[in-house]
Amino acid sequence: MERIRAGLLGSALVLIGCAHPPPKEREATPSVVASAVPSLVPSASTAPVAVAEPEPPKPPPYDLAADLEDRKALLRNKLGKQTKFEVVEGVFLVAAPSGALGSSAIVTRKALAAYYNKRFDKRPARAVSVLLFETAPPYEAYCKARSGKACGTPYGFYGPDDRTIVMNVGPGIGTLTHELVHPIVEADFPNAPDWLNEGLASLYEAFALPKDGEIRGQKNFRHAGLKSALLTKSLRPHASLPALFAMSDKEFRGEREGLNYATARYFCQWLESQGKLWAFYQAWRDNRAKDPDGVLAFTSVMGKSPAALDGAWAAWVLAL
Repeated sequence: MERIRAGLLGSALVLIGCAHPPPKEREATPSVVASAVPSLVPSASTAPVAVAEPEPPKPPPYDLAADLEDRKALLRNKLGKQTKFEVVEGVFLVAAPSGALGSSAIVTRKALAAYYNKRFDKRPARAVSVLLFETAPPYEAYCKARSGKACGTPYGFYGPDDRTIVMNVGPGIGTLTHELVHPIVEADFPNAPDWLNEGLASLYEAFALPKDGEIRGQKNFRHAGLKSALLTKSLRPHASLPALFAMSDKEFRGEREGLNYATARYFCQWLESQGKLWAFYQAWRDNRAKDPDGVLAFTSVMGKSPAALDGAWAAWVLAL
């Protein structure tokens, strides 16, 4: 699911200068007449004085507990006193405007527990709000109050500026598990390319939770378009592993964005099906400076290059 990529004093120091008193008058002598020769040196009363600019005050250190409480108070004010809250994994503030932390809150807990079970390492350093609206009307009303505009998607989105996930969980829970990935990748792999970020998030648009600490991607609506592209001669070069690893963020968001999402998504599911996804992700994350496009990480984990395994990946997708 495409996401909408959409943050929470000091006093000025005033310096007051004091004028110097005028120098004491002296009598002129026959040999020196001070008033007859202009002074080449400014008097103490008129010379400019260089004053160092004061350093701006440093902001207070971030307080996670205070931020969580502030967010609760703000959401209660906006959504009503009936809103229920739960803090998950220490930083995710799950809010149920309906007053009931139901199945969507359970999925949030289970998905996050799985994401942090030998997959991602770092949690966001700052609180992330997760708003779970049960139906479309309150979801749309929140968007209009928030930005003056409609939500832009009937499902949900993540706003990185204020670190808030806003969800209409009525149409399906898959968007929630998708959007939860984005603030995690921001913290865990902050310079990850868009295709990897969205590939991982899209992997869990359709998912299974076989046991505690486990989550698996399942075949979803993106498969049909990718399968068609793999069978179309003009599109096959774009739906390939070499193209994916060479893809810039601008290209990912370009005219073939839908196909790029599908390619990235099923690349991730293919690796996951072989138990290699997270070894690849972590190897690339930990060596991005030396491995900017991820090819070295992929080759070290899979034993062959993306080009060499492109046919095997395509065959797997077509047979799925």
